[in-house]
Amino acid sequence: MAGLTFERTAILGATGPTGFHLAQALRRRGIACRLVARNREKLARAFRDIAAEQVTADMTRAADTARAIEGCDLVVDCIGLAGSHMAEHSVTARNIAAAVRESGARCVQVSSYWAYLPAVQIPISERHPRQGGGEWIRARRAAEDILQEAGAAILNLPDFFGPRVHTSTLQQALGEAAAGKAMNWVGSADIVHEYAFVPDAMAVAAELATRAEAYGERWIVPGSGPVTGRQIADIASRHLGRRVAIRSAGPLMLRLVSLFNKSLRGFMQMVPDYQKPITYDAAKLSALIGKPFVTGYEEAIRQTLAWLSGTGEGAPR
Repeated sequence: MAGLTFERTAILGATGPTGFHLAQALRRRGIACRLVARNREKLARAFRDIAAEQVTADMTRAADTARAIEGCDLVVDCIGLAGSHMAEHSVTARNIAAAVRESGARCVQVSSYWAYLPAVQIPISERHPRQGGGEWIRARRAAEDILQEAGAAILNLPDFFGPRVHTSTLQQALGEAAAGKAMNWVGSADIVHEYAFVPDAMAVAAELATRAEAYGERWIVPGSGPVTGRQIADIASRHLGRRVAIRSAGPLMLRLVSLFNKSLRGFMQMVPDYQKPITYDAAKLSALIGKPFVTGYEEAIRQTLAWLSGTGEGAPR
């Protein structure tokens, strides 16, 4: 069956890591992109070396949303909001849903595995229950439901890392390693988790968008396989040429630190699941598009450390 083709894709939240890497993946396929974000300066800075249409718009405003996607036949929601604004995901989802219904555009939402928390079945698949959890989890789940009802394909990513990523548990730990510090690790350093290298995940998003069967469904995107914090520290040590220490932080320590850290206070609702092994079953996705290519942790961490150190491709100037 021939895949769907698109004339122009609107990437909403283009300055975030998923938006940036999705733009690269789509451009490699020859698909024109409209890059949409709230901050004009960040948009120009992130895509200074890329010739593409740039639009400044706020997706919490219905009129802005409609204007941002006008003339596009594919819309990808890559919006990532800080914990203090997590409830706005439902606002942006409602505006995007209304706009794509009006325009007839296809829609893909890039979301996280949080909607499946608390984890009760490992590996996590699309059949995992989606109930319970804290405020952040419920906000993510509600936004997904709004867009799925409007016919969107929902992509659930593991925790991700890589160039351009600024906030994730693994990325923060690698940033500490690159800065010559010990890696602070949430939970035991010997429990296996699975992480997605963000360029890989966005290559999957670009492929899935071309499949008509993807729309109206939820899809687990695989990571690079199970790995422990201790193994990650060993990989970082090899690339940095020095021993990288790892320091585990359990719930009690995190709760004490959260008394002085507002962002960490919000994250505490996620901590119980970070004490468990977390892996993913992407069989449904593989049945549709084939087994996706994934970059192994050795190479993915090398590229991430290079970016964090200011030497990799696209490193901050």
